[in-house]
Amino acid sequence: MKIVSYGAVRAEAPGILLDNGQIVPLGPLLVSQGFTNLSTNDIISMLDFLQPIIEAALPEATETVTASEVRLGPPVPNPPKIIVAGGNYQSHVDEAAGKKNAPSPSEPLLIFKPSNTVIGPYDALVRPQQTQQLDYETEIAVVIGRGGFRISREDAYQHIAGYMICNDVTARDMAFKDMALHPMFSQITRAKGIPTGAPTGPWLVTKDEIPDPHNLDLRCWVNGDLRQVGNSSEMIVDIPGLIEDFSKVIEFQPGDMIMTGTTTGCGAFQDPPVFLFEGDVVRMEISGLGVLETPIRDEKIR
Repeated sequence: MKIVSYGAVRAEAPGILLDNGQIVPLGPLLVSQGFTNLSTNDIISMLDFLQPIIEAALPEATETVTASEVRLGPPVPNPPKIIVAGGNYQSHVDEAAGKKNAPSPSEPLLIFKPSNTVIGPYDALVRPQQTQQLDYETEIAVVIGRGGFRISREDAYQHIAGYMICNDVTARDMAFKDMALHPMFSQITRAKGIPTGAPTGPWLVTKDEIPDPHNLDLRCWVNGDLRQVGNSSEMIVDIPGLIEDFSKVIEFQPGDMIMTGTTTGCGAFQDPPVFLFEGDVVRMEISGLGVLETPIRDEKIR
């Protein structure tokens, strides 16, 4: 099942995307089945219960919207938290270190993005004026369905609603401006927290459609030039391991997102480095999860 959001920015409604390109609005469908009009996070929190009810009602749905005629928003418009697993693909760790088999962290790096950075799959990513090194990172986002604290890896999949594509946008110069002075001066949150810095979508694919999230191909193009090619089997810490580790220090809520790491080929590590500016288009594709295509716009300050 593919969950989408559609409509005006910050006022999106949840729906189900059908194979014929039509969206079934979830509000009216749920009301027809005896439920109230639920938010996306409410639906996600009860997905194990609601999914069979929704799927059984879809063939009888009479109200539809053509997906190509509306704006698709972020599938989860209001995630309580966005958690980034930094340096979680060995190839990305190697390219950053400049050598093969570089050492990886003793535990997953835990980074936060502000939750209001999410944008839709075709919305513009705005480059702030203070960065000249805006970079892309193709990642699988895990969306939490059932919250919890101290979740074991054996129970982790019971807490997952599904998966989607995300771009963990990073302003490299903002991250490392003062690192030469001391390692503690790293500004990772500043670099990853820019507005519009979390393109997501085009839909949330429920976990039953992705039997093995650790065997998905990741690819990224910038202006048609293939930059990233990798596979989610490269994860240093797998998805159950990330959920187990992060939930030791964070209590998960329905709708939380975990960005699970990126493969080699980011702009900062091209030869020479190349970064994103107005007019560029970033296209990301992950097998089974669809395509994310993001135009870049420069910030305009009046």
